[in-house]
Amino acid sequence: APPNLQLSLLKGTYADMEGNTVLQPKASKTCDDCKARKVRCVSDNADSQACINCIKRRARCHFSVSKRRVKRPAPESLAAINGGDALAPSLGATSSPAHRQQLEKRPSYLYIDHLLENRQASGRRRNESSLVKVRAHDSYGSSGLAFFSERRITSISNRLGHTKLRDIMEALASIINSRMNRDIHPSGPIIKFHSPSTPLQISDESAKSYIRAYFDYVHPMYPFLDRTEFEEKAFKPHLVHLMKVNPPFSALYHTVLALGCQYQDGGSFEPGKGIPWRLYQFALGSFSDILVPKETLVNAIFAHNSSCVQIGNMLTTEAARMAQLLGFNRATYHGENESACSRTFWVVYILEKMSSFVCGRASVLVDYDIGTPVPDAHEAVFGDFDWFLTMVRFSRLISKAYEMLFSVSATLIPAESCHAATDTVNNDLECWRKSIPEAFRPGDPFQPTNFADHSSMAVALRTHYHYYSVVIALSRLSLHVDAETLSRRQSESTKALMNAARATIELTRYIDTEAYAPVWILVSMPLSASFILFDFIVHNPIHPETKRNLSLLGVASGYFCRLEYASGGSLPSSPFSDFVHIAGQYVRDVDSGVIDGTAGAANSYVLPEQPTVTNPDPEASSLSVSVSNLSITHCLPC
Repeated sequence: APPNLQLSLLKGTYADMEGNTVLQPKASKTCDDCKARKVRCVSDNADSQACINCIKRRARCHFSVSKRRVKRPAPESLAAINGGDALAPSLGATSSPAHRQQLEKRPSYLYIDHLLENRQASGRRRNESSLVKVRAHDSYGSSGLAFFSERRITSISNRLGHTKLRDIMEALASIINSRMNRDIHPSGPIIKFHSPSTPLQISDESAKSYIRAYFDYVHPMYPFLDRTEFEEKAFKPHLVHLMKVNPPFSALYHTVLALGCQYQDGGSFEPGKGIPWRLYQFALGSFSDILVPKETLVNAIFAHNSSCVQIGNMLTTEAARMAQLLGFNRATYHGENESACSRTFWVVYILEKMSSFVCGRASVLVDYDIGTPVPDAHEAVFGDFDWFLTMVRFSRLISKAYEMLFSVSATLIPAESCHAATDTVNNDLECWRKSIPEAFRPGDPFQPTNFADHSSMAVALRTHYHYYSVVIALSRLSLHVDAETLSRRQSESTKALMNAARATIELTRYIDTEAYAPVWILVSMPLSASFILFDFIVHNPIHPETKRNLSLLGVASGYFCRLEYASGGSLPSSPFSDFVHIAGQYVRDVDSGVIDGTAGAANSYVLPEQPTVTNPDPEASSLSVSVSNLSITHCLPC
């Protein structure tokens, strides 16, 4: 059939389903005219819109469409297709069988196909990392962390009876934009890709201690360097000459020292300050000479702390681009060490997939073109917990979740299909969670006594935060899809969102408020959870759980005070203290009758165990990412 007819069929495939069979549209391979004349129907090329006979006869060439009934695939056949993997997609029980089947066999009809069919089609936006407000017609669902939309701020301000929330958010926007160098005249230093004019003298003893710290604390979480090979070069007597003739190794060497120095001697939360940053600046000066992903990857790892958050995503994406261009994704190693190349690729995969999901953008790594086996990484195994393999599986899970639920094309699917896809991802997430040993398992109580050293506790904390970030994203999406209804699904999503926010704040006591901590854990997750609880408190001031949420908001404020102290004032905490004061005062005013707790409500929104709770803004119920001229997910990578 002609391509345009095939394209139009995609939207109708498997749309008519009942019982154990499916009505599947199928275009005839012979046009109506050739069929009537009983002659062979052929085209001169695949893109032709008419067969040769109709062209010669100047007749209208039309291919009829018929529907044939086919059997549904049996569940065991689906399992066979998935290879029996424990993390293979499973279908949720809360969606109808017909819609689950439709989801599983859905055609690859993307929004680009819609645009190509109709040049008058409107653009479809997702929440982007920009400096402009979210428009009313933008799509609100996002895989990024939870922040307020402009509309949500207005809604909450109406309930509070003042604009203090807006003032706080604008102050927060100013702080972040300044750190990100987004202002016309930024107050902080601008990161430049050139080496310092004055060399930094590091003693051999200090260099060895920094390298040892890197392999003790950083390498177990990002196990891609060959320690023996690296140390052979790093401890050579002619190291200075080697770095002059080999700029990529110079970049690798200085970044390893910078990362190790953060653990050994401490670092700075601001760019341009401290010994680790001066070492890292040497690596940035060699960036233009780096043509392989390994050196770029270690640069990206350092850039995920608060001192150079501006360039973290760029370096991560560049490492992924290099790895894919060199064929590491397809087990092409060009004579290099196979184990080192495959390790490098999968660490890049983990970092890039998580960064993309958190930032709400598509990954540059194409999953369907990956053929590199996952190597063993004994340094990343903690007891019976294989951290490396677990994070590879998690990265694949969120990659599928983004494609199914958070991409531009995902906005085309109807609510029921979205529910089925959400159930699938939730079930995959639960399978992934249960595959983790109990001591490290997210969703269970965090027990620091289970961990023998700093590294094992650090990977456990990251595992918990990665899990809760997906729970938050899925819960927000479900609330957005069900914004106009009161259902069991909505109630469960609300409860899951609140519990994830609570757990996130409870875990802040275990966060190392040090310069080496990833800013995604240091700031993004606690900030997101604080906003979620603040929203729940304001819209549910008389709920039995509100006092607990208010107490946890105070815990979050205390954490940010601790962070401000640790950062020397680089990360101010005053906006969060104001959050606690505003929420607490509002609840007290409602309790005393000074304020009507339902003021500004537009429709009801039931929180578990709460008879009358209101949500003023169904479109903003997902607590979407942008806030006025602030969008923080881009600047806070994982």
